[in-house]
Amino acid sequence: MALDTTSSLGALTGTRYIQSLRDGREVWLDGEKIQDIITHPAFTGMIHELARIYDLQLTDEYREQMTYVSEATGNRCSISWKLPVTVDDLRKKRRNSEIWNEQCWGQLGRGPDILAPYMTSLYDARDALSSVENPNCDFGENIVNYYNYCAENDLFLTHALGDPQVNRSEQPQNEQREIEEEPVALHVVEETKEGVIVRGAKQLATAAPITNETYVSLSAQFVRRADPQFVLAFSIPTNSPGLKMLCREPVSRWPGGFGHPLGLLYDEQDSMLFFDNVLVPWDRLFSLYDSSPILQRYSSDVNFLGWANLCRIHERMKLMTAVATMIAEAIGVIEYREVAAKLGEMVTYTEMWSHAMDGLEHTAHKTDGGLMALGSMSGMNIYFSQTSARMVQLLREVSGSGMIMQPSENDLANPELRPFLDRYMRGKDVDVEYKSRLYRLAHDLAVSSFGMRQEVYEYWHGGDPNRNRINLLRGYDQSDMMDRIKGLVSKPLPHE
Repeated sequence: MALDTTSSLGALTGTRYIQSLRDGREVWLDGEKIQDIITHPAFTGMIHELARIYDLQLTDEYREQMTYVSEATGNRCSISWKLPVTVDDLRKKRRNSEIWNEQCWGQLGRGPDILAPYMTSLYDARDALSSVENPNCDFGENIVNYYNYCAENDLFLTHALGDPQVNRSEQPQNEQREIEEEPVALHVVEETKEGVIVRGAKQLATAAPITNETYVSLSAQFVRRADPQFVLAFSIPTNSPGLKMLCREPVSRWPGGFGHPLGLLYDEQDSMLFFDNVLVPWDRLFSLYDSSPILQRYSSDVNFLGWANLCRIHERMKLMTAVATMIAEAIGVIEYREVAAKLGEMVTYTEMWSHAMDGLEHTAHKTDGGLMALGSMSGMNIYFSQTSARMVQLLREVSGSGMIMQPSENDLANPELRPFLDRYMRGKDVDVEYKSRLYRLAHDLAVSSFGMRQEVYEYWHGGDPNRNRINLLRGYDQSDMMDRIKGLVSKPLPHE
């Protein structure tokens, strides 16, 4: 399909976003093919919450903070898609990411602001992508055209990088071809005049059922493939023929869902993607049979991935810290030394993250591709994969057993029960309604199915933490300190 921007309308509104989901996409949940995800209880909360935030982009309050005027079309486009060429551009992108995450309480690991930086990274590598020759297309030209198409239409993307967890003892994983069966990893099965036909599966595509397109590539773990048929990167519409999405069990406890203030609105859904002879047009391919430009990007210090994810993490840290503090006040333990120390530990993690973000901005630099990149975020994903779990545990410890037992809204509304709730389930200087709702929020952060899904996501979303630690060690320059130490130990040490 042609990537036409002549009829584009720029930054999405809520109505346009909802309408874009009515495109015949194939979504499966609990053995059922979903006919209309917009009205299905597993998706409706998330969809309408995103629509609400999309509408903010063009309001008087947020227009200048969330959009810019495209020089090519004159459209008001989302700053998520603005190519950063100055330090001021980076600041504007930071503020836009802060707004998105303030609005969703830092709960969306795959919100609309997240994938644009991935595509910015590819755009910046456009010359390297073009260096891999193919008679059917120019990969660098493809990414430039695709980036402009996304920006002018404010597309909501997800990505799918990982292989199915079928047999990870194989090396390379999931490439072995059995006599009766094809490999499960996504691979090219045929080239045609229109593009390549691909077959296989990808995981774990967070938010795929409610996005416009999916960017498919190799993760850092799988980028060195033995067979070139497994090496490709592309982006296709969510409704592409042959693309099937299998959703996990919702964590929002639909259709009941009472008492889950975060889960009901921010269950962004994770999916397995099955590619059953899917056509990828030539103009949507960014890499084929040669992963060297993408491998180079993984190993470089170019960082476009910063603000969207880092602002999300900061908002999540602030939320957990504030909820824990308010609970300590509500049950009268804020002055206890051990409780105050735990809250102080949570503040420490939150403040350290804020300082690290400022450091990334301070060390921003111009790339060879002509764009401004943030400084290195080496170690930050590892840091949060460790501290997130610790902050959840601290929230549980501060909350105590009240995390388990709180009255529901129906309990609160029952006139026969209410006198008992007012007497036995109130807090210190707060009524039972305030206390129970505050605890419900803490429960959704630290105990519920939604909270547990969020914590698993935080641990793995930056990749295998152990592999990341090893890579961090191998790339960490200690030569100066080691040389000084060698000088120190090269001569006898002072002694009596």
